[in-house]
Amino acid sequence: MSPPVLIGFLGVLVAAVATGVLAGRCVHQPRIYLILWTASTLGLAVALAAQSLGFASGFGLATFRAIQLPTQLFVPLWLAWGLVELVGWSEVARFGMRLISSALTVVASVILATDPLTAPPSGKSWPSAGPHFEPVSHYALDAVQVVAAGAVLASVARAMARKDALPRPDLTGILPVGLAAFVAVGLRLSWPDRSAYPLLTLLAAALIWFGATRIQPSPGQVPAVRPGADFGAGDVPAPATAPATGPAPAPATAPAKPYGRILIFTLLEARVADFDRLAEQTAEQVRIGEPGTLVYVIHLVPNAPLQRIFYEIYRDPAAFDSHESQPYMQRFVAERRSCVLATNVIELRLKYAKIAPLPNSQPVNSQPVNSQPVNPQPVNPQPVNPQPAGSGPRLRTLPPPVRPARPGPLPAPGRRYGGI
Repeated sequence: MSPPVLIGFLGVLVAAVATGVLAGRCVHQPRIYLILWTASTLGLAVALAAQSLGFASGFGLATFRAIQLPTQLFVPLWLAWGLVELVGWSEVARFGMRLISSALTVVASVILATDPLTAPPSGKSWPSAGPHFEPVSHYALDAVQVVAAGAVLASVARAMARKDALPRPDLTGILPVGLAAFVAVGLRLSWPDRSAYPLLTLLAAALIWFGATRIQPSPGQVPAVRPGADFGAGDVPAPATAPATGPAPAPATAPAKPYGRILIFTLLEARVADFDRLAEQTAEQVRIGEPGTLVYVIHLVPNAPLQRIFYEIYRDPAAFDSHESQPYMQRFVAERRSCVLATNVIELRLKYAKIAPLPNSQPVNSQPVNSQPVNPQPVNPQPVNPQPAGSGPRLRTLPPPVRPARPGPLPAPGRRYGGI
């Protein structure tokens, strides 16, 4: 069995596994970019199977089209389309890419599928697109690949140039997917060794697999909101400071604005305990060392035991940046990857909030719940004798204060942020 055939069979296995992994992620997280990339790996699996058959027994019309349509049309265009959906372009840009990509997919597919071919492929040599397709098919492929290359380069540049505080898609995932689009287009070139063609196709499938599994869902899949956007000035009171002596200070700037988000983790069944242990350790560090984190709550979902929901509110974007840069948070992000199947991130615009301690929380030096309460001495205030007439205003006798049914410390008053 020749090396191109062996590489082709190996590539089919890699592309099939990649398709299964991405399809599983699509079930739990049906995002457009994941659906497009899953279809791309499926197309590469079909192309690799056709390559193996052609190198083993000779190429024909069916194997030629099964190679050219996925590798030259579907894969580069759909990978680029998914990157535009992922990196958080405006709704107009995403709609335009959807319109262009859908039109090119349909029109170019019809042209390539119905092309009569100038010469039918035969033999075991690589059937390059150049000698076989009619000029109109070459024009269609040129348009598709120019659009795909431009969209990939623009998406990578946008992802690298983002300077805001939002969590952005991981570049270690975006770059391999963009490279896979160019690798697929490279099959249109002439290479000296036949083994280069199945090897490049296998490499494209592996790059998509690696990149898609590295990318955590980003705010680009939800309407992108800058942290603290759309809050009225003065929603959060500035911290009180001691009066300063000397010249009057300059007018204070507007207080920073709160920022919130929700993270939804879908866990691997075998790693639930490991994730919970990491999350509890991290939450304890957040409780102890982050005064700027106002709310950090981890929820269990009774009807979905593999899901964990994190609800977070920060005093301002700077507090969020400080939270993300802590060593224990970076360790948590790195170590939880092996426990998580899918993640959703939802950015919040805080409109109204009330923060109060939990019912079982106790202030410092408070009396324990299971301790024996000390019965207070009854208070029997003496009535106040009315003053003689003419000596001043008359004072009314006050009733004794009402004794609480259960003595104990009262919870601290909640904080309130003004609504918009």
